[in-house]
Amino acid sequence: MFSKRIFSWLLVCSLALCCPAGFAQPSIAAAKGVLNRLMPGLASQFELVESPRPDHQDYFRISGTAGHIRVQGGTIPTLLYGVNWYLKYDAHLQISTNGLQLGAPGLVLPAPSQTLEKPAVYPWRYALNQNVDGYSAPYWDQKRWQREIDVLAMSGTNAVLIERGTDLVLYKTFRDAGYSDEAIRHWITEPAHQNWQLMGNMCCFDEPISLELMKKRARSAQKLIAMLRSLGITPVLTGYYGIVPADFASLHPGAHVVTQGEWNGFTRPGWLDPRDPQFEKLAQSFYRHQHDLYGDSAIYNMEVFQEGGGAGNVPVSEAAQKIQQALMRAHPGAIWMMMAWQKAPSQELLASLDLSHVLIADIEQGRIPRDDRDKEFRGAPWLFGGLWEFGGRTTMGAPLYDYAVRFPTMAHRKGSHIAGTALFTEGLDTNPFAFDLYTEMAWHTAPVNLPHWTEEYATRRYGAKDAHAQEAWQILLKTAYSYRADGDLKHGERDASQDSLFNAQPSLTTLRASHSSPDVMRYKAEDLAPALTQLLEVAPSLRTTETYRYDLVDVARQVMANEARTMLPQIKAAYDAKNKAAFSQLTAEWLHRMRLQNDLLRTSEFFLLGRWLSYVPPWASSPDELDRLNYDARSILTTWGDRKASEQGHLHEYSNRDWAGLTSDYYLPRWKMYFDSLSASLATNEPPKPIDWYAFGDRWNHGHHQYSARLEGDSYKAALAIARDLRLAPDQATDSATQSAKEQESKP
Repeated sequence: MFSKRIFSWLLVCSLALCCPAGFAQPSIAAAKGVLNRLMPGLASQFELVESPRPDHQDYFRISGTAGHIRVQGGTIPTLLYGVNWYLKYDAHLQISTNGLQLGAPGLVLPAPSQTLEKPAVYPWRYALNQNVDGYSAPYWDQKRWQREIDVLAMSGTNAVLIERGTDLVLYKTFRDAGYSDEAIRHWITEPAHQNWQLMGNMCCFDEPISLELMKKRARSAQKLIAMLRSLGITPVLTGYYGIVPADFASLHPGAHVVTQGEWNGFTRPGWLDPRDPQFEKLAQSFYRHQHDLYGDSAIYNMEVFQEGGGAGNVPVSEAAQKIQQALMRAHPGAIWMMMAWQKAPSQELLASLDLSHVLIADIEQGRIPRDDRDKEFRGAPWLFGGLWEFGGRTTMGAPLYDYAVRFPTMAHRKGSHIAGTALFTEGLDTNPFAFDLYTEMAWHTAPVNLPHWTEEYATRRYGAKDAHAQEAWQILLKTAYSYRADGDLKHGERDASQDSLFNAQPSLTTLRASHSSPDVMRYKAEDLAPALTQLLEVAPSLRTTETYRYDLVDVARQVMANEARTMLPQIKAAYDAKNKAAFSQLTAEWLHRMRLQNDLLRTSEFFLLGRWLSYVPPWASSPDELDRLNYDARSILTTWGDRKASEQGHLHEYSNRDWAGLTSDYYLPRWKMYFDSLSASLATNEPPKPIDWYAFGDRWNHGHHQYSARLEGDSYKAALAIARDLRLAPDQATDSATQSAKEQESKP
């Protein structure tokens, strides 16, 4: 288990460095603000007490009486998680990423069942993948970010990545290095694609970014970082490891810039040899401007050679040492955070580093079971990563066994260097079930009984114990949430939850929408479908909660997505047999179901394209800039990049989503065009005419159609319509079961 000595050192460092003098300091008032925003009707019933221990061991303690709940803790994040623990296990309420369940108005909170004290098991509970700023948050306003930070704080998170605002730091750094305003603005990408530039994957897409936009983002970042500091959460900032424009050596003759080639069809930024004298100048400039804008932090994220790239003739160990030295000169005592993904970090990179100032987020554990990480990381502290979602895709699923059983088993064996958890999903607003379990695992020292935990989850999710809700969630546990990390690449290079074929670029043989998604399901579609029937039978008194409505939409959406995998082979068989009638009937049914899906999605704020696009306009300072930003926000969902990146780099549909608006105006028209071309082929016996899918997507990306961010329709009625179409409505399910029983009885 992680040593208490290192635990205390890391905690002291984080407290000292995340809240520098002159900036917002952690306060009980800020913690009370979280409660007032998330649950204004209940907040006054909590007494919050920050009471650190002399040995720096973090903890929370719950006590009190009915209507007066006393929660104390060593730090603000731990204290807030104590409130959440009480809500979950004493009050049976829920703070969720996708809706709240806070009981009836005027609820008097019950007394805790016992006085409970729980120590923090690990020093770090980190959150946010670098890609979140592309797939979820590039245009979020302060209110939306505030909500996310509040939920993360209530989940015990004590370190959060903030990439917003790094563009202005880069701009100032390279202006110091002699670049013109126009040249460097053309190099920096727009917000939805910018984080890939920070990881050294790409540059110069959808150019140029405006100085006004960078200044707006910087002001926003300052507010976000202040929010985090006021809650005792360490803002993880971006460090400098050597990315430069490709022509850097032209402005600085003799500079040793290593060309990095391409990433999925995009030209990567150059990489300046950290041994080069120019590197120290750039690093000093970068960290100075970053400090002036955002202050200092305890942790800086840097991904060297992420998903490719190379060192050329530069010794990797020496380069890594120079990168760390530059960081430590600017921020003595700071921690270099890096992710373990694919072949990174290499042994060579780690060999010369001061590993007491390194923190590795291992995000492979949900994909490939790796029990030798302590050795591979050379004894550096590392985080067990939770990565169950890619690209912001809406698929339901997560490897819960790996989090509930493998993680605590690995963490508590002798000699383990696991220092905490890393919530590392690429997008947000999906799979609240997985989010709840994963964030709780930071407080467990032993494996969790998943069926029992799920039973309790269903009760607090809807506000009371309901047999149908219980059955629905046990079904989901045994299907969508049952898979385990196994390293089998047929399950997907980067994902273990299949996406919807409705969202795929049309083909009769397609097995996935995103090139990186799995081509097989990890469970039988028919095994998950009864969960929809069960949710529709939940007691009417429990159907009014935000949490129930979200789950109903999500499950109905997933059932319909699974059905597409059954239908497409049938459509192909009809086409191959030249059965025009069957082909016409089946394709009409396919499009009908896509329309039913869109009607369902319109009833939930979490499945609206209009909500995504509504965040964009306030960031624009001119009509031309608004066009660029809308293209940025749309293209990340569809073609992703230019033709080369989209087609040759296979990035199209990487961020596909079951969203109203996308389904009706993007995915459905593509399938109709495709089916029409096949129908014409059947009628003429001529090969179907090819369709330029990139051109179709690019036109949509540049479109100006306005999508509503308002809810339309009733979630229950829309889900019931889907259930009836699939013969899964409660009365139909009963009839089917009766018929099946009769058939069995009639057999000899």
